[in-house]
Amino acid sequence: MSAPSTSPRLGLLLLGGIGLCSLAFVAVVRLSMAYEKVLFVNGLDSEVTVSAGGKRFTLDANGHRLRRLPVGPLEVDVRNATGPLAHETVFVTDEGGLFIYNLLGAAPLYSTTVRYSRTQDSNGAPDSQPLSLGGKVFQRVGQFDYVLTDPPERMSVRSESGRSITRTHLGRFPGGWTTTFGMLMDSRQTAEANQLAEALWRALPETRSAEEAAFVSRLSLARKEGLLASVAVSRAWRDAHRDDLTAHRLWASEMRRAERNDEVRAYYVAELEREPGAVVMAIMLSRYEPAGEGTKRLEALMRDHPGEPLPRKALALRYVRQQRWADALPLLEAMEQQDSDYALVLDMHAETLVALGRREEAARKVSERLLKAGAKDDTVNPDDVLLYAKLVGGSSQKGKKNAVMRQLITWASKKPADAVVSEWVAASLGEPVVSPESSNAPSDNVLAAATRVLMALAEEPKVAARDCADIEFSVFRRMGTDATLLLAAESERLGDSALAARILDVSAVEMGFGELQDVVHGKLPLESLPTLDWGERAALSLVVARRLDAEGVDSKAAYARVKREALLPGPVTAALEHWARPKPSSAVAGDTEP
Repeated sequence: MSAPSTSPRLGLLLLGGIGLCSLAFVAVVRLSMAYEKVLFVNGLDSEVTVSAGGKRFTLDANGHRLRRLPVGPLEVDVRNATGPLAHETVFVTDEGGLFIYNLLGAAPLYSTTVRYSRTQDSNGAPDSQPLSLGGKVFQRVGQFDYVLTDPPERMSVRSESGRSITRTHLGRFPGGWTTTFGMLMDSRQTAEANQLAEALWRALPETRSAEEAAFVSRLSLARKEGLLASVAVSRAWRDAHRDDLTAHRLWASEMRRAERNDEVRAYYVAELEREPGAVVMAIMLSRYEPAGEGTKRLEALMRDHPGEPLPRKALALRYVRQQRWADALPLLEAMEQQDSDYALVLDMHAETLVALGRREEAARKVSERLLKAGAKDDTVNPDDVLLYAKLVGGSSQKGKKNAVMRQLITWASKKPADAVVSEWVAASLGEPVVSPESSNAPSDNVLAAATRVLMALAEEPKVAARDCADIEFSVFRRMGTDATLLLAAESERLGDSALAARILDVSAVEMGFGELQDVVHGKLPLESLPTLDWGERAALSLVVARRLDAEGVDSKAAYARVKREALLPGPVTAALEHWARPKPSSAVAGDTEP
């Protein structure tokens, strides 16, 4: 038998073969690593077609698909049945994890961590507040154990894993782009919200809600620039929607803040002369006429247009603001049966029932509507929860009798920005908030910021004034117009006109600074401002009563008026209970209040 060959040439060939195999293996590995997972998500209510990385596929309405696509520049083209929606180039890096392409940034995505413990009571409990991922078109988000599927409620934990384990979850809040838009606005990301809304409106020009969202966010940005900018934006919206009452009211509100009421009245007088039968113009003019004349105009308008919702709603609102509760009630009941936007006047209907001594009926009506809506959508508006809390007289969730409140708070707390909704409701009612989580909430959490100011306002106005020195429109919106007007008016009474002017300038209160000054200092009667609701009237009446206290004038009648106007618990009733009444400048320290 011959000995094995030890030829150097053969050895080199063997080494070369091994090297080639190694290179081929590395190439295969690198080729497999040159692709990353990209999750495409559609947050719209219509089907779209996506072309990306040489692949073409369909995304169902509010659907999603996972694709492996090559690392590097990625051209994405999205179309619906009517034409192109988006075309952009994004870059997929080789960092691993999951990349998300969220069409127009519309889908309300979030990430969170779920903790599974060996203790049964805490098994499957969220380990952190959800982090919103909506509003961004393309982003890398890392690894997830559960992607757009609910994690299990329970999971066994082995002893070698320690006392607990965690799993990551990519989820999606209920609702579509409107949820994303609302969350961006509530977290004070107004520019990002506007970018989303404008993109949606360009892509879906026939979608009125997208157009409205674009305007709302545009107006919020304009308010930061000053009155000239906000008046210009609102005027453009009015001109584009001449038959829309809300568009006219927004423009008129901005003009009122600019102390230009005479121009508004002249505009609607001229419009009615040009088109005598214009319902919207007549309703708007009635808001700038003396109370009696305006009411007669609305009553005539309703006779001329029986069954039309706009005149009926305007007249019901006028009757409520004149405390003509019995006249308002049948109009509100008709709206409940016939008008699709009845939800917008639910609070007015409830207030009317309370004024007529039917508070329990009002609470029952509101709870039934909210429970029905919550069971359908698994969420409710925090403002509606606050209305219910006012009607039942508190925010307690304890015990069987407060089961409705407990359920409503749960539904209203679904979004991360609404995690402190229970504290916000309590603070809005002037109730003490024990160990508030709002103090630890992110600085951009609007509800938490409003809660902090409301808590301070219930104690003493000067403390609240410090807290609201630099807050924005979205926070004042969550505080409510009664609290906002109370703080502005009391600041003016105390001599801080700059703060009072800023509050009116930033907030949504329909009142000019000159009007506020005249009311606070007794130069203008409240009756001359028919557009104020009863919460706003009560706030101004309280500050007027406090001015009388400071002047040493009998204020009993003024305080009695406040109590009549404050139909439901809130910032005004809290101030009545907790604020120390001013003493006249000639009072001696230690004197008791009259």
